[in-house]
Amino acid sequence: MSEIWSKEDELTILDMINKWVENEVRPIAKEYDHEDKYPHHLVEQMKELGLFGATIGQEYGGMGLPASIYAKIVMKVASAWMAPGGIFNSHLIQAAAIERCGTQAQKDRFLHRMVTGEMRGGIALTEPNAGTDLQAIRTLAVRDGDDYIINGAKTWITNSLNGNSLAVLVKTDSNAEPAHKGTSLFIIETKDGLGNIKPGITISKMKKLGYRAIDTCEVVFEDVRVPAA
Repeated sequence: MSEIWSKEDELTILDMINKWVENEVRPIAKEYDHEDKYPHHLVEQMKELGLFGATIGQEYGGMGLPASIYAKIVMKVASAWMAPGGIFNSHLIQAAAIERCGTQAQKDRFLHRMVTGEMRGGIALTEPNAGTDLQAIRTLAVRDGDDYIINGAKTWITNSLNGNSLAVLVKTDSNAEPAHKGTSLFIIETKDGLGNIKPGITISKMKKLGYRAIDTCEVVFEDVRVPAA
């Protein structure tokens, strides 16, 4: 247990989440999942509950929860409905990548906005030809001055339609040995300030048999320019 969070704190947080799940999540789960309806109102509630910043460090405005408490939150939500858990969990995987591996400038620029849910996203790893074998990805980033130009396609990407950013795995050196040493993770804001998908990016929702009501999509990048910074 983290020194910051006492057992009493943990019980208070879990009680709050449990009440939210029973009052707001469980009653709509079957309807929304069967009809493949995105729970926009739950997303707003998750912002208020602080779930989008659950594991992000307190220095960036997050709760900084340890894995022991966060895992119990995910279990409570998923016990009623998987979809809402996927919305904040994929987002927090992207945030963890930035917080653990990003530059200080990237942390300062992105993490505060991720805590509030203003910036919301996930991770774009898998491709039509590369599922678990991520060394086989083909999405390519080529340096062009102060930018990189990205081309390629990602598939089964959570939060790509209703979110506005992605951590995108690309090849920056196709000749690297072993191949994984030639990959890099780019932070790409996929929408502008008005919520419009940026030029060169196409996002298409995929149909699924289960785990519905969450936006799982194919994302195509065509000459998308991303600052090297």
